[in-house]
Amino acid sequence: MKTLYRARFLLLLLGSVLAGCSVARVTVPPPTGEEVTILVPGYRGSFLVTEGPEPERAWLTVGQALSRGEKTLAIPFPGQRPVPTYGSLRPDGPLTQLSALFVSVDAYRSFMEFGRDHLPGFVPFSYDWRRDIRESAGALCARIEQLVAEGGGRRKVNIVAHSMGGLVTMHCLLHGGARTGERPWAGAEHVKRVAIIGTPFGGGPGMFDDLQVGTETMRNRALMAPEALFTFASAFQMLPTRSDFFVDAEGRPVEVDAFDPAVWLKEGWGPFADPALREDEAYRAQLVRMLDAHREFREALSPRPGLPSPAFETLVVVGTGRPSVSGMRMVNGKLDLKNPPRADGDGSVQSARALPELPISYQRLDSSAEHVELMSDRDVLHAVERFLRGETVGTTHQP
Repeated sequence: MKTLYRARFLLLLLGSVLAGCSVARVTVPPPTGEEVTILVPGYRGSFLVTEGPEPERAWLTVGQALSRGEKTLAIPFPGQRPVPTYGSLRPDGPLTQLSALFVSVDAYRSFMEFGRDHLPGFVPFSYDWRRDIRESAGALCARIEQLVAEGGGRRKVNIVAHSMGGLVTMHCLLHGGARTGERPWAGAEHVKRVAIIGTPFGGGPGMFDDLQVGTETMRNRALMAPEALFTFASAFQMLPTRSDFFVDAEGRPVEVDAFDPAVWLKEGWGPFADPALREDEAYRAQLVRMLDAHREFREALSPRPGLPSPAFETLVVVGTGRPSVSGMRMVNGKLDLKNPPRADGDGSVQSARALPELPISYQRLDSSAEHVELMSDRDVLHAVERFLRGETVGTTHQP
């Protein structure tokens, strides 16, 4: 699901050939008071740097994008064939803004500045977006507990989550720091209001495309090659819950089980386009791990009998009016990745898949802003501010 940097990012990188690139940093003071607001960014929405006394940025630099690339962001797994990597990485704050010449790409800078100036106790959160969403949810829950403890146990917490950050948030709130929990809404004790913006609750069929061909970053094809994404549990977990997104040339449903390892091997999907890997036990085991991570995560966020509605209030911002990948097309038994079907959405997340599947009450606000621009759109920002003050800003939906 190619949610960051499209045409504007290409212009940015071309401009950086002629002028140096700068990375905007937003200084946010430590929160005070009895209410905090946490920003949870989405997939590819946090800087990643190497461990050690002199950290090197692994995601994202202009130098990476202007080269063909050698190093990959792959997370090593047992038996993986040798690939140049950056080693162990850690998050280094939300991706803010990259600028060069007269072009810039604003990921979360505008929202962070707005949050710092207008939202109560604003706190940015970042995480390694490659990893299992459940792991990131545990880190978010730990941060919430830390902020509450620092406030003497009396603090209330608001959350503003974008894209995959909404999935991280919902798993944290439902299960607490555990991968699954017996007590529903175990992580929501201190949470007052949650604004979820452009989140693929129903999954993103477009991520299947990325898993097949990788995600190019200008000229760089190594950084997020198919073998790299093959190690990202999050990439698999953002696929739809069910394998219901394949259609034929005329748009009619086609039965293909995207979550059967045998189908990946037979069709040569992802790294298995290399015939040598189809018989490699290490890669076959890694595929099973990734598909299991998808299944377990989706089951953890599936509706179940007797699940009560949470006490916190929820705002769901849905992007509309832009064609968004809604499936994968099969022609003569083969994937046609060049002509995917499209439906209404924000350009990345289909609007029909951007609504909660869990039985919760929420306000819905539609926006015509593009997926990334949802986080800098003034109407969305002010709606979030008003919602956190307790105002009604959208239409109310009951479970």
